[in-house]
Amino acid sequence: MPSKNPYVTELQLTVIGRRYGSDDVALEASEAAARWKRDEAALGAYGMGADARAAFEADRSKHDGLRASRPEAVASKKMSVVERDRQVSEGWAWVDRVRSVLLLPARNDQALATALVAAIPANDAGLEAGIAALAKVLGDDKSKLPADAQVDARLAEAAGLCAALQSSPGTVHTSKGQTVADTAQLDLYDGKLWVWIRDLNRAGRCAIRNGDLHAGLNEYTLHHLKHSGNPAPHPPVVATAAASAALATTR
Repeated sequence: MPSKNPYVTELQLTVIGRRYGSDDVALEASEAAARWKRDEAALGAYGMGADARAAFEADRSKHDGLRASRPEAVASKKMSVVERDRQVSEGWAWVDRVRSVLLLPARNDQALATALVAAIPANDAGLEAGIAALAKVLGDDKSKLPADAQVDARLAEAAGLCAALQSSPGTVHTSKGQTVADTAQLDLYDGKLWVWIRDLNRAGRCAIRNGDLHAGLNEYTLHHLKHSGNPAPHPPVVATAAASAALATTR
Protein backbone atom coordinates (compact mmCIF):
# COMPACT_ATOMS: atom_id res chain seq x y z
CA MET A 1 0.00 0.00 0.00
CA PRO A 2 1.49 3.38 -0.96
CA SER A 3 2.29 5.82 1.83
CA LYS A 4 0.24 8.96 2.27
CA ASN A 5 1.83 12.15 1.01
CA PRO A 6 3.83 13.50 3.98
CA TYR A 7 3.56 17.11 2.80
CA VAL A 8 1.23 19.18 4.98
CA THR A 9 0.03 22.66 4.03
CA GLU A 10 -0.60 25.46 6.51
CA LEU A 11 -4.31 25.15 5.77
CA GLN A 12 -4.20 21.45 6.66
CA LEU A 13 -2.26 22.23 9.84
CA THR A 14 -4.87 24.81 10.78
CA VAL A 15 -7.70 22.33 10.23
CA ILE A 16 -5.89 19.78 12.41
CA GLY A 17 -5.32 22.39 15.10
CA ARG A 18 -8.99 23.32 15.28
CA ARG A 19 -9.73 19.91 16.75
CA TYR A 20 -7.78 20.47 19.95
CA GLY A 21 -7.66 22.93 22.83
CA SER A 22 -4.44 24.94 22.97
CA ASP A 23 -3.86 24.18 26.66
CA ASP A 24 -4.12 20.45 25.99
CA VAL A 25 -1.70 20.76 23.06
CA ALA A 26 0.76 22.64 25.29
CA LEU A 27 0.58 19.93 27.96
CA GLU A 28 1.07 17.15 25.40
CA ALA A 29 3.99 19.06 23.85
CA SER A 30 5.64 19.59 27.23
CA GLU A 31 5.63 15.87 27.99
CA ALA A 32 6.78 15.05 24.46
CA ALA A 33 9.67 17.50 24.83
CA ALA A 34 10.83 15.80 28.03
CA ARG A 35 10.99 12.31 26.56
CA TRP A 36 12.49 13.63 23.31
CA LYS A 37 15.33 15.28 25.24
CA ARG A 38 15.90 12.07 27.19
CA ASP A 39 15.89 9.81 24.11
CA GLU A 40 17.44 12.14 21.53
CA ALA A 41 20.56 9.99 21.02
CA ALA A 42 18.50 6.99 19.93
CA LEU A 43 15.95 9.00 17.96
CA GLY A 44 18.59 10.70 15.78
CA ALA A 45 18.83 7.60 13.61
CA TYR A 46 15.12 8.04 12.86
CA GLY A 47 15.40 11.68 11.82
CA MET A 48 14.35 13.07 15.19
CA GLY A 49 17.71 14.23 16.54
CA ALA A 50 19.05 17.55 17.77
CA ASP A 51 18.13 19.66 14.72
CA ALA A 52 14.55 18.36 14.65
CA ARG A 53 14.15 18.90 18.37
CA ALA A 54 15.42 22.48 18.07
CA ALA A 55 12.82 23.19 15.36
CA PHE A 56 10.11 21.64 17.53
CA GLU A 57 11.17 23.78 20.49
CA ALA A 58 11.00 26.90 18.32
CA ASP A 59 7.40 26.09 17.38
CA ARG A 60 6.61 25.28 21.00
CA SER A 61 8.02 28.64 22.10
CA LYS A 62 5.89 30.43 19.50
CA HIS A 63 2.84 28.49 20.69
CA ASP A 64 3.52 29.44 24.32
CA GLY A 65 3.86 33.09 23.29
CA LEU A 66 0.54 33.05 21.45
CA ARG A 67 -1.22 31.52 24.44
CA ALA A 68 0.25 34.08 26.83
CA SER A 69 -0.39 37.15 24.70
CA ARG A 70 -3.85 36.26 23.38
CA PRO A 71 -5.90 34.86 26.27
CA GLU A 72 -9.24 35.78 24.65
CA ALA A 73 -8.44 33.60 21.67
CA VAL A 74 -7.40 30.73 23.96
CA ALA A 75 -10.68 31.01 25.88
CA SER A 76 -12.74 31.22 22.69
CA LYS A 77 -11.04 28.18 21.26
CA LYS A 78 -11.38 26.19 24.47
CA MET A 79 -15.15 26.68 24.43
CA SER A 80 -15.41 25.76 20.74
CA VAL A 81 -13.49 22.52 21.29
CA VAL A 82 -15.73 21.63 24.26
CA GLU A 83 -18.80 22.24 22.11
CA ARG A 84 -17.38 20.19 19.24
CA ASP A 85 -16.66 17.26 21.57
CA ARG A 86 -20.23 17.45 22.87
CA GLN A 87 -21.66 17.41 19.35
CA VAL A 88 -19.44 14.52 18.27
CA SER A 89 -20.38 12.51 21.38
CA GLU A 90 -24.07 13.10 20.66
CA GLY A 91 -23.52 11.97 17.07
CA TRP A 92 -21.87 8.72 18.14
CA ALA A 93 -24.61 8.07 20.69
CA TRP A 94 -27.14 8.41 17.85
CA VAL A 95 -25.11 5.97 15.73
CA ASP A 96 -25.02 3.47 18.62
CA ARG A 97 -28.80 3.59 19.02
CA VAL A 98 -29.56 3.22 15.31
CA ARG A 99 -26.95 0.51 14.84
CA SER A 100 -28.40 -1.50 17.71
CA VAL A 101 -31.97 -1.12 16.41
CA LEU A 102 -30.97 -2.36 12.95
CA LEU A 103 -28.73 -5.23 14.06
CA LEU A 104 -31.47 -7.77 14.81
CA PRO A 105 -33.32 -7.53 11.49
CA ALA A 106 -29.97 -7.34 9.65
CA ARG A 107 -29.04 -10.81 10.88
CA ASN A 108 -31.73 -12.27 8.65
CA ASP A 109 -31.58 -9.77 5.77
CA GLN A 110 -28.46 -9.75 3.58
CA ALA A 111 -29.32 -6.48 1.83
CA LEU A 112 -29.95 -4.67 5.10
CA ALA A 113 -26.78 -6.10 6.63
CA THR A 114 -24.68 -4.89 3.71
CA ALA A 115 -26.27 -1.43 3.81
CA LEU A 116 -25.74 -1.18 7.57
CA VAL A 117 -22.08 -2.14 7.40
CA ALA A 118 -21.47 0.36 4.59
CA ALA A 119 -23.20 3.19 6.47
CA ILE A 120 -21.47 2.88 9.86
CA PRO A 121 -18.81 5.63 10.14
CA ALA A 122 -15.25 4.52 10.94
CA ASN A 123 -14.16 7.71 12.71
CA ASP A 124 -15.11 11.30 13.57
CA ALA A 125 -14.31 12.52 10.06
CA GLY A 126 -16.98 10.26 8.60
CA LEU A 127 -19.55 10.82 11.34
CA GLU A 128 -21.72 13.37 9.53
CA ALA A 129 -21.92 11.31 6.34
CA GLY A 130 -22.46 8.15 8.38
CA ILE A 131 -25.44 9.63 10.22
CA ALA A 132 -27.00 10.69 6.92
CA ALA A 133 -26.43 7.23 5.44
CA LEU A 134 -27.78 5.44 8.52
CA ALA A 135 -30.86 7.68 8.54
CA LYS A 136 -31.62 6.57 4.98
CA VAL A 137 -31.21 2.90 5.90
CA LEU A 138 -33.39 3.42 8.97
CA GLY A 139 -36.12 5.14 6.95
CA ASP A 140 -36.05 2.53 4.20
CA ASP A 141 -36.44 -0.32 6.69
CA LYS A 142 -38.76 1.38 9.16
CA SER A 143 -41.54 -1.17 8.53
CA LYS A 144 -39.29 -4.01 9.78
CA LEU A 145 -38.70 -2.40 13.16
CA PRO A 146 -40.73 -2.59 16.39
CA ALA A 147 -42.91 0.32 17.49
CA ASP A 148 -40.86 0.93 20.66
CA ALA A 149 -37.59 1.37 18.71
CA GLN A 150 -38.26 5.15 18.51
CA VAL A 151 -37.47 5.23 14.80
CA ASP A 152 -39.36 8.47 14.17
CA ALA A 153 -37.42 10.20 16.95
CA ARG A 154 -34.09 9.08 15.51
CA LEU A 155 -35.06 10.19 12.01
CA ALA A 156 -36.15 13.59 13.35
CA GLU A 157 -32.78 14.03 15.08
CA ALA A 158 -30.57 13.17 12.11
CA ALA A 159 -30.70 16.47 10.19
CA GLY A 160 -29.92 18.55 13.27
CA LEU A 161 -26.97 16.38 14.22
CA CYS A 162 -25.55 16.61 10.70
CA ALA A 163 -25.95 20.40 10.65
CA ALA A 164 -24.20 20.74 14.01
CA LEU A 165 -21.31 18.51 12.95
CA GLN A 166 -20.93 20.40 9.68
CA SER A 167 -20.68 23.78 11.41
CA SER A 168 -18.65 22.82 14.51
CA PRO A 169 -15.14 23.02 12.97
CA GLY A 170 -15.80 26.63 12.05
CA THR A 171 -17.38 27.81 15.29
CA VAL A 172 -13.96 28.71 16.61
CA HIS A 173 -13.85 31.53 14.05
CA THR A 174 -17.19 33.17 14.77
CA SER A 175 -15.71 35.93 16.95
CA LYS A 176 -15.08 39.38 15.49
CA GLY A 177 -11.95 41.27 14.55
CA GLN A 178 -8.56 40.45 15.95
CA THR A 179 -9.73 37.40 17.89
CA VAL A 180 -10.40 35.64 14.60
CA ALA A 181 -6.83 36.18 13.40
CA ASP A 182 -5.42 35.29 16.82
CA THR A 183 -7.37 32.05 16.95
CA ALA A 184 -6.29 31.14 13.43
CA GLN A 185 -2.67 31.53 14.52
CA LEU A 186 -3.32 29.31 17.52
CA ASP A 187 -4.97 26.74 15.27
CA LEU A 188 -1.91 26.74 13.02
CA TYR A 189 0.56 26.19 15.85
CA ASP A 190 -1.70 23.66 17.56
CA GLY A 191 -1.62 21.74 14.28
CA LYS A 192 2.15 22.11 13.91
CA LEU A 193 2.78 20.75 17.38
CA TRP A 194 0.32 17.90 16.86
CA VAL A 195 2.18 16.82 13.72
CA TRP A 196 5.54 17.11 15.52
CA ILE A 197 4.28 14.91 18.35
CA ARG A 198 2.74 12.41 15.95
CA ASP A 199 6.03 12.08 14.05
CA LEU A 200 8.01 11.82 17.28
CA ASN A 201 5.73 9.08 18.58
CA ARG A 202 6.04 7.12 15.34
CA ALA A 203 9.82 7.39 15.42
CA GLY A 204 9.92 6.41 19.07
CA ARG A 205 7.79 3.31 18.53
CA CYS A 206 9.97 2.27 15.59
CA ALA A 207 13.11 2.70 17.69
CA ILE A 208 11.60 0.66 20.53
CA ARG A 209 10.49 -2.17 18.24
CA ASN A 210 13.93 -2.32 16.63
CA GLY A 211 15.72 -2.45 19.98
CA ASP A 212 17.38 0.96 19.58
CA LEU A 213 15.44 2.56 22.42
CA HIS A 214 14.61 1.00 25.76
CA ALA A 215 11.27 2.49 26.75
CA GLY A 216 7.64 1.44 26.90
CA LEU A 217 5.57 1.74 23.72
CA ASN A 218 2.88 3.43 25.77
CA GLU A 219 5.22 6.39 26.37
CA TYR A 220 5.17 7.23 22.67
CA THR A 221 1.44 7.76 22.34
CA LEU A 222 -0.91 10.70 22.83
CA HIS A 223 -1.85 11.13 26.48
CA HIS A 224 -3.91 14.33 26.56
CA LEU A 225 -5.24 14.83 23.02
CA LYS A 226 -8.26 12.67 22.38
CA HIS A 227 -8.24 10.55 19.23
CA SER A 228 -12.02 10.72 18.88
CA GLY A 229 -15.11 12.37 20.24
CA ASN A 230 -16.64 8.90 20.48
CA PRO A 231 -16.48 7.76 24.13
CA ALA A 232 -16.53 4.11 23.00
CA PRO A 233 -15.56 3.99 19.30
CA HIS A 234 -16.34 0.92 17.28
CA PRO A 235 -13.52 -0.62 15.24
CA PRO A 236 -13.67 0.11 11.51
CA VAL A 237 -16.07 -2.21 9.71
CA VAL A 238 -15.44 -3.28 6.12
CA ALA A 239 -18.37 -4.25 3.92
CA THR A 240 -18.01 -7.71 2.41
CA ALA A 241 -20.20 -10.36 0.85
CA ALA A 242 -20.38 -11.90 4.32
CA ALA A 243 -21.72 -8.73 5.92
CA SER A 244 -24.29 -10.60 7.97
CA ALA A 245 -21.62 -12.81 9.48
CA ALA A 246 -19.48 -9.80 10.27
CA LEU A 247 -22.34 -8.09 12.02
CA ALA A 248 -22.97 -11.19 14.07
CA THR A 249 -19.53 -10.83 15.68
CA THR A 250 -19.98 -7.18 16.70
CA ARG A 251 -21.45 -6.00 19.95
